[in-house]
Amino acid sequence: MGALTHISATASWRELAAELAPAPFETGRLSPAEEVVCVHLRQGLSNREIAFALGKSERTVKNQVSACLAKYGVPTRARLIALLR
Repeated sequence: MGALTHISATASWRELAAELAPAPFETGRLSPAEEVVCVHLRQGLSNREIAFALGKSERTVKNQVSACLAKYGVPTRARLIALLR
């Protein structure tokens, strides 16, 4: 079953778009560590560079970036950076 199984066949395109739209931007949704990672993302740093700057493993930073993507409902790092600016 797909994500659209609960939408009626008569739903308008506006209803479909509203249903599929990501959650609106909400401040305070990120953990403090994720907020710091986002500051570095806005500067255009890679996961490796962020990890070095924060004294974390690259894997930890990757997980935090993934969490930020999920929390903001965006599919790519580029869209996350655009949203953060």
